[in-house]
Amino acid sequence: MANGLGGLIGVGQQTKKQAFGGLLGSARMEAQQDIAERQLEMQKEASIQQMQGTALGIGAAVGASKVAALGSGATFGAQAAAFAGPVGWAILGAFALKEIFD
Repeated sequence: MANGLGGLIGVGQQTKKQAFGGLLGSARMEAQQDIAERQLEMQKEASIQQMQGTALGIGAAVGASKVAALGSGATFGAQAAAFAGPVGWAILGAFALKEIFD
């Protein structure tokens, strides 16, 4: 009888090890999936920021060309107004793009 009980305990321990191994495998797969999802989210955020930077750069370039077209005799206010318009539109566009792709 002791042999039968020992065998039963051994089977129980083996079953416990297999179940624990299955749970560990599941947890490992879930952790890998979480990491992959975080990486995708980070890539998405980086691409949005890059797109915003490009839009702002374009706006600044257009604004700078408008300031240059005014000439050196223009007042600071006129230069600021010429620069602010394209940059303002670029900022608006950059954040609109973020909302569209977010």
